[in-house]
Amino acid sequence: MPDEPRRGSRRRTRLYALTDGRTAAPHTVLTMDTTITAAVGEDGRDGLPSEWQAVLAMCPAPSGRAVAEVAARMGMRLTPMALLLGELADRGLIDHRPPLEGAETTNVHLLMRIRDNLDRI
Repeated sequence: MPDEPRRGSRRRTRLYALTDGRTAAPHTVLTMDTTITAAVGEDGRDGLPSEWQAVLAMCPAPSGRAVAEVAARMGMRLTPMALLLGELADRGLIDHRPPLEGAETTNVHLLMRIRDNLDRI
């Protein structure tokens, strides 16, 4: 029957439901290369929506992940993910830091660590 859900497919929350219909973050504006880290531990995630819990689980402190990487791993578009992360930041559930400055990216040891981490992915 055409009205039956397909087996093995999981139902996804609509993007407007995740962002409560918002198209702009109220306070926190994040770029795609902003680094996100969880500000709460596993015990502080109880009662949060499953999408929020998934984001917090994939952004452990101190390393965290870039907004674009979180969006890709969650299978979401960048704009709704930035809005969702802005909401998490406004609620104090995540910390964020801007991308590295030009002088910081010339550090050879840092570049080698990035290369090694990318090899592990």
